[in-house]
Amino acid sequence: MKERTVSLAKMNEQLTREIEERKKAEQALRESQQMLQLVLDTIPVRVFWKNLDSNYLGCNRPFALDAGLQSPEEIIGRNDFEMGWAEQAELYRSDDRLVMETGSPKLGYEEPQTMPDGNRIWLRTNKVPLLDTEGRIKGVLGTYEDITESKRMEEMLRASETKYRIVADNTYDWEYWVSPEGRFLYTSPSCQRITGYAASEFERDPKLLSCIVHPDDLTQFETHVEQDRATSAPCGLEFRIIHRDGTTRWIGHLCQPVFDAKGWFLGRRGSNRDITDRKQTEKALQDSSQKLKLFAYSVAHDLKSPAIGVYGLTKRLSKNYRDVLDDKGRNYCDQILRTSEHIAALVDKVNVYIATKEASLSIESINIAEILRMLKDEFSARLSIRRIEWLEPETALEIKADRLSMLRVFRNFVDNSLKYGGESLSTIWTGYEESEDFHIFSFSDNGKGLKEEDSEKIFRAFQRNETSRGVEGAGLGLTIVKEIAERHGGRVWVEPRRKKGTTFYISISKNL
Repeated sequence: MKERTVSLAKMNEQLTREIEERKKAEQALRESQQMLQLVLDTIPVRVFWKNLDSNYLGCNRPFALDAGLQSPEEIIGRNDFEMGWAEQAELYRSDDRLVMETGSPKLGYEEPQTMPDGNRIWLRTNKVPLLDTEGRIKGVLGTYEDITESKRMEEMLRASETKYRIVADNTYDWEYWVSPEGRFLYTSPSCQRITGYAASEFERDPKLLSCIVHPDDLTQFETHVEQDRATSAPCGLEFRIIHRDGTTRWIGHLCQPVFDAKGWFLGRRGSNRDITDRKQTEKALQDSSQKLKLFAYSVAHDLKSPAIGVYGLTKRLSKNYRDVLDDKGRNYCDQILRTSEHIAALVDKVNVYIATKEASLSIESINIAEILRMLKDEFSARLSIRRIEWLEPETALEIKADRLSMLRVFRNFVDNSLKYGGESLSTIWTGYEESEDFHIFSFSDNGKGLKEEDSEKIFRAFQRNETSRGVEGAGLGLTIVKEIAERHGGRVWVEPRRKKGTTFYISISKNL
């Protein structure tokens, strides 16, 4: 009896251990199932599984929400004809049968799906056979991800690429895209009109462009290419090529880097334009300008020499025979002298105007107070005789400009005030202000003044207004000032003062 009791106790103890182990196993299984369900419910991919009849055995929470259900349990036992995507049910079940009958997975294919609210989305789906513990097929396991936004972006990109290609293929200029390795990724058809070579020829041979560059421009072109690869900034160049027909063409070239959304360098986009006609026109203008300049110098020389001769002879006539001549004769002599002096002065002004246009600027640091002192000394006698007050700013100022040009401009302004200010002129004053990009100088007077309608035309060559009657001048002084202002990146203008007098302004760029 005692032995039997001991045996029963041992059996009870063993049974208790087995029960506890089973409970632990069940607990571990529940935890494992909970963890699996948690993983299934939190991953962004939709997961579902069906039996051999394509009835749903289960799914994860994202799939249930897509189906318009509150929880995954609600889908058990349903089929695709009962879901919001009933329109695609036969398509889905056909895929199920194929996977289950062949035992082969169907992966990464795209298909549409109608949502419970009626909207259609796009899916990327995977389906594999669902196996039991003995390896027999008992259904299908599927996953899908929503690729609607991706599809929309692809459509937009395709539409954008189509638009770009339509524009690029039909542009007048030769557009191209070169990879970081120097291979042509795209070449517009216009290259054939410009070079005689088809787009496919450039894409087959990346060195073709270098081969057709004019030998005299090749070094410059190769230097540009090397610099082009080393910089991220847009840059340009003008060079010649040898067309397939043997003629020489000028190319206006522009290029800039291409980056993707993440900042990766994708090569460079270039644009080549045939500028042969423009270059030929520029050459013709240069030749014409040179001929005109030589003609002007020749005329000036041929005109000045006789004028000086007439002046000399007339002066000698007036000196030696003035007592013999009557009043009319003496008056004629005086008129001839003044006219010949005017001709000589006009020739000098023409030469100055030509020199102003042709001479290169010598940009240096200039002390404006020093320039004004020189002018004050130069005009001191005329200022003193006419009792005209000279006022200038006391602020020390240095700017970058051509010294001779600035002296010529300021002299012209002062000379204009003295010539055209009339008897009422009593004060000449200078001023200075600045903007972000310019130095602005002004020369004002309280003289006779200027009509507003004359404010523009006085800067044209040989233009003189009513106040210049009886005053010597060639009508080129302010034209020279305008040329100097433009060559210094600025402009010149005049404003009549409210009561009387005139103010001339000139702006000089700070970036010389």
